[in-house]
Amino acid sequence: MSTSPAAAPAAPASIARVAQRGERWLRRHLLDPDHPLTAVEVTARSIGVVRLAREGRRLSLAAAAALDLPEGAVRLSMTQPNVADAAAFRETLRAALERAGALHVGRIALVLPDPVARLALLPASEVAAKRRKQSEELIRFRLRKALPFDVRDARVAFAGGGTRADSVLVAAIYRPVLEGYEEACRAVGLHPGVVELSGLALLNAAFGSRPPADRLLVNWDDGYVTLLLARGEWPLLVRTLVGEAAASPDEVAREVGNTLIYYRERLGGTALAQAVVRSALLPADQALSLLEGPLEMKPELLEPWPAVRAGEMGRAGQALAGAAACVVGSRR
Repeated sequence: MSTSPAAAPAAPASIARVAQRGERWLRRHLLDPDHPLTAVEVTARSIGVVRLAREGRRLSLAAAAALDLPEGAVRLSMTQPNVADAAAFRETLRAALERAGALHVGRIALVLPDPVARLALLPASEVAAKRRKQSEELIRFRLRKALPFDVRDARVAFAGGGTRADSVLVAAIYRPVLEGYEEACRAVGLHPGVVELSGLALLNAAFGSRPPADRLLVNWDDGYVTLLLARGEWPLLVRTLVGEAAASPDEVAREVGNTLIYYRERLGGTALAQAVVRSALLPADQALSLLEGPLEMKPELLEPWPAVRAGEMGRAGQALAGAAACVVGSRR
């Protein structure tokens, strides 16, 4: 999936306003004022659980666990229910919850893989309206030919609006896809009070507390890679690649290089301030080394764990990074 990029804001004051609006939206629509302390992250091949605990005024990691799913239990798709083997999914989820001491937590944050939903950047001037419901109707109209399913069957969240010539960030997911995951969670006693896409959770955790600047996030997981080019924490370009483009490390490196070229030639960028990588597929050192060339800079590994006083997590830390980012990033 590739979206049309937003025009880069021209002045520092405008940059700050865009970043602040993005942060408010992430809190309001994809997060929650009373955010759960436990997150469940689903990938194509595994289920992970991260549980935090309160220690006075601080939060710390209480437990984390990840278990492999049986082959074929989950099939990532934007147009079909993903949970192909509900019994196996429930059994694996229940076992992961038990390992993390989270069988009876009730309310959770649910983190889903990026390819199950469509992210789009739309010109704010084309979807601006006095009421939010009217804006949503305009957004649905704009999305009707861009989605591989009937827009009437979509759950939609969006940010932005108004009359300024900037962008609106839209997330749309096919209702049966979302309901399949939610029903599987409810079957084991969980209530998905918050639903988040992995890439957006990582974006918030990686860049939400940083000064506004141009940065790139690479979310590399089994079966896909998402490239999020952001100014502050507000996306300028979103690309989720599946199939051949994400099938080999060399293809991923080439797409990262193409994104950097696009940033310079089409968005007027000069140099990225930072590139951050979440590598749940390749060993971290291998992924960072591979991407250093096309990025023309040394990328950093995404590490949400120090914020909850966790020790060295190794490869498991990358597999669970989306869940950790969801519960950690919401509190920054």
